[in-house]
Amino acid sequence: MADPLSITASVIAILQLTGEVIKYLNDVKDAPKECRQCRKEAASLLTLFYRLDDHLQDGRSNEPWYRVVRSLAVPDGPIDQCKQALEQLRSKVMVENRAHKLRTMLLWKFSKAEVASILARMEHLKSLVSIALEMDHL
Repeated sequence: MADPLSITASVIAILQLTGEVIKYLNDVKDAPKECRQCRKEAASLLTLFYRLDDHLQDGRSNEPWYRVVRSLAVPDGPIDQCKQALEQLRSKVMVENRAHKLRTMLLWKFSKAEVASILARMEHLKSLVSIALEMDHL
């Protein structure tokens, strides 16, 4: 099981990555449907992870919901998989430097299968985190 510090670090990493991805997705000119869907899912993920971060800051590690969150943060677990999906998304939409960004507008570089895979991974984690947060209310 992951320790409280590594869980918090993972959540902060997800928040930072998601913010970067949203920023870059906002720059896609004439964004296709898949891009808009990724941006929407990333914004939803960001909101959920802010809630999780708030709960982690306020919670105690002996509460039942916290044990569920710890199980999500194991190596190669759902949180790591979400981070990998966000990194994959970021690598596709990131512009290396400002001058390059000004010369060429971002092009959507994903196939529909890639988008579906990334969205499915993000949706899966959102469901798991939502369940953990709901356990806190029980």
